[in-house]
Amino acid sequence: MQTERALRLIAAGRRLAAERDMVATIAVSDAAGHPVALARGRSWHGPYMAMGKARLAAAFRKPTAELIERWKERPLFPQSLVSVLPGEITLNPGGYPLFEGEEFVGAVGVGGGNPTADHELSAAIAAAYADLVATEEAET
Repeated sequence: MQTERALRLIAAGRRLAAERDMVATIAVSDAAGHPVALARGRSWHGPYMAMGKARLAAAFRKPTAELIERWKERPLFPQSLVSVLPGEITLNPGGYPLFEGEEFVGAVGVGGGNPTADHELSAAIAAAYADLVATEEAET
């Protein structure tokens, strides 16, 4: 995940959040779940929540809403991840993996709304990432 691309994605994400009347914290991680860029919303805990969602999406290369649903009948499994995965994770919807074609390159995490709003915004940001990559490739 390139820093410049992550920063452009955050800018796009903030525009998408504004269209939804949200003030969101948006975090972008690389494929290993390490922070690349972050823009804070209103809350003091937003950066921790958003980065934790990005880290969880990066670890499994799946949207966190899908993971939470999948683990509903196995609550001890996601709880164990808190101590197993490096860094901190957030067990909530709002994280989404990012791909360049078939290659997994990182994840985005969103905090600031309710779980449904965070999931929908993270999905929209992931779609914007695909558009951003396609536009950059067309320009080169």
